[in-house]
Amino acid sequence: MNDSKIQLSEEEMQLVNNSHWILTKHGIIEKVVRLLGAVSQQMQMGLQEHHYTLPEEVLQTAPKISKGEKYGGLPYVVLDYPRFFLREHVLAIRSFFWWGKYFTVTLHLKGKFLQEFSGKIIEAINKDEWKGFYISFEGDEFNFDLEKGDYFLLDDNKNILLPAAGKDQFFKISKKISFEHWETAQERIIEAFYHFIAVITA
Repeated sequence: MNDSKIQLSEEEMQLVNNSHWILTKHGIIEKVVRLLGAVSQQMQMGLQEHHYTLPEEVLQTAPKISKGEKYGGLPYVVLDYPRFFLREHVLAIRSFFWWGKYFTVTLHLKGKFLQEFSGKIIEAINKDEWKGFYISFEGDEFNFDLEKGDYFLLDDNKNILLPAAGKDQFFKISKKISFEHWETAQERIIEAFYHFIAVITA
């Protein structure tokens, strides 16, 4: 048995004696869940009203909101809609809140969906329609940390060549929304969502 004592730092001792900060954190997470719940309703209504021609199999699955505590060691909340995840075929839009970081909205394509929409993606990139977005098609398919090397920022470089849509190939493009824009975050998430939908259904 190890008799050494587990010590807390002065900062940790202040936190463990302060229930207010953790209750505040829980309150913030619940507000984010409500925000993304409202977003999901707007997304569903928008798809119905505008009659976007997404694959039927994709539209059969309802939105899903999930949350956790340890994405990169930090709390997070996720809304997936539309969401179609198979090992070799993915079409999803993920709205992601990451504590201490930012919101992101990410279009995730793989397999037959990447093959179907890759031409429209390249066309949109060449028209600068996604300038200022982050793109990823290598590394960890489920990495949503824009600061990792899996992503690069789309700028004036139009010479983007996506690899062939092979068995394990994926494509993601993400919009970053700073917490500085919290008051308009819901509108910005919806705007990015419609942007993605409009490109792949053009």
